[in-house]
Amino acid sequence: MSQTLTLPLLGLDETFPDQLYVLHHPASNRYGCFQHEGIHGLACFSTEEGAIRFAEWIELSGMKTNEVNFDEARELAKDRPLPVVSLMLLDAINNPKIHFVR
Repeated sequence: MSQTLTLPLLGLDETFPDQLYVLHHPASNRYGCFQHEGIHGLACFSTEEGAIRFAEWIELSGMKTNEVNFDEARELAKDRPLPVVSLMLLDAINNPKIHFVR
């Protein structure tokens, strides 16, 4: 006999914006990434301003903001080498939204 889950799963109602901003370093083809509680992910933001502020933490000059849609951001995250396993919406950097891509 199967049982019904009575408690909702956390995060299922959370969605990412359709348009996102990621940081890209064209000269090296690197992207801005972040680690939260041992999970590595491609950093993304719902505003360009958020991405620019995050770029100030990165010790690599020449970072550019790129506006991409969710599917493009997901593919960029999948193309990053391990240990990157997710796409992280960092609008609230201490409480990121995490979308696992592998």
